[in-house]
Amino acid sequence: MSNSYAPLRAKSFRLLNRSELEKIEAGAYEILERVGMKLTDPESKEALAGAGAEIDGDRVYLPEELVRESIESAPGSLEIFDQAGGQALSLAGRKSYFGASIDGPNILDTREGTYRDCREDDIGRIVRLADKLENISFLMPAGFAADHPSRMAEIVATKQVLLNTDKPFVAITEGLDDLKAVHEMAETKAEDSFREKPFFVNYAEPISPLVNPDSSVRKVRYCAKEEIPLLYSPFLAMGATAPQDPPTAVAQAAAESLFGLVLQQGINPGAPFVLGGMPSLMDMETANFSYGAPDLHVMSSAITELGHQLGLPVFGTGGTGDSRLFDSQAVLEALSSSYMAALSGTNLIHDVGLFGSAKILIPEMIVVMDEIIDLLRNTITGLRAEDELAVDLLKEVGPGGEFVSHSHTMENFKESWYPRFVDRNPFNKGEAGEISPFCDRIEAYLSEFIEKDEGESAAANEEIARNLGRIQDKYAARKK
Repeated sequence: MSNSYAPLRAKSFRLLNRSELEKIEAGAYEILERVGMKLTDPESKEALAGAGAEIDGDRVYLPEELVRESIESAPGSLEIFDQAGGQALSLAGRKSYFGASIDGPNILDTREGTYRDCREDDIGRIVRLADKLENISFLMPAGFAADHPSRMAEIVATKQVLLNTDKPFVAITEGLDDLKAVHEMAETKAEDSFREKPFFVNYAEPISPLVNPDSSVRKVRYCAKEEIPLLYSPFLAMGATAPQDPPTAVAQAAAESLFGLVLQQGINPGAPFVLGGMPSLMDMETANFSYGAPDLHVMSSAITELGHQLGLPVFGTGGTGDSRLFDSQAVLEALSSSYMAALSGTNLIHDVGLFGSAKILIPEMIVVMDEIIDLLRNTITGLRAEDELAVDLLKEVGPGGEFVSHSHTMENFKESWYPRFVDRNPFNKGEAGEISPFCDRIEAYLSEFIEKDEGESAAANEEIARNLGRIQDKYAARKK
């Protein structure tokens, strides 16, 4: 197994006690049963009515018993493979994996000091960068290839993932045709049955508060029938699309996600599902959705703990923030969000490298996060105290002795963490003007990578490239 797929396993951390979790869980059931959710898609209504939902026009009410039965029927763990069919992500318990965003509405070009549109060649390059970084376990193409028609951008981004890495990915698809295209492209590359060894999870969104668009539920139904792992995750802001009350916002997010679960399980009981939610706040000074607010980290962790209580794999957010530059704020926000997500035991932690309220991709921050994740791997797991303490060694060396030359040090020093970019060199006050700042070291690494990047990686071959191009052309013709 590649080091890319070694999960982080945090020692016990609890944000909420059992009583608080039960209150939020009960709130989610109450929202689904008494408030209801808007749904206009006829086939989805029919499926839910057959499962026991109450339908009143475009409002659907889900009895608590139906929701609980759906949770019970969904698998409590999910195995995601890499594109070559190897074991990759085991979404269970408190195992955590970080995934990088590979495109965005804008990209920060720090060499030029400018923002610009994200193009297909940028996406391919960032995929190759993420492929090289061992602590990035999956990728998340969002569909922002500005040099293609917007209707094709998601397909183009997915093609670049399939051509340039074997790592798994979370696919963001706007409509059912996009999902079908991604599915067909994935099966083209799959070396084994995709149903048996899935290597992407499909992301779909309700619209907060409490709306399920036709495009989203159609993807839910398709995923259920094709047994594509489904993630149904709302994006909500307190004070705008959710109440300005964190526990209620978490209950709302859980209810919106669970609605997708009930629809999916009503069509195919036992189909793989991931609970999710991105609850933050509308910053009242800027009227902006904050991607670096502690509210987001705390509420995401609460959803994670609820997911653990329900026995479902969980999706969350980390390695992101509000900074619009590659600067100290970006590093601070990435570090704080990552600690909360990993300590909570979130299974899929997404949006590494996406900043500026999810509007700016900063490639340097993907490199920074590779270092941060490695740091987390060596902190949140705690001390291993199962083995015998080396008291006899202390007795052997004795007071005033030294351990530098002892064989025990030589045998064990590599167990400690040694960073790639963090500077541990000894202090010399005469060198102040000669020390390379942290951000400069990251930029130098990225510049060297870009300079040496030769384009399409070894993950691709000519036949796969031709087939992916053919599928892209087919869907481009359909979308005209």
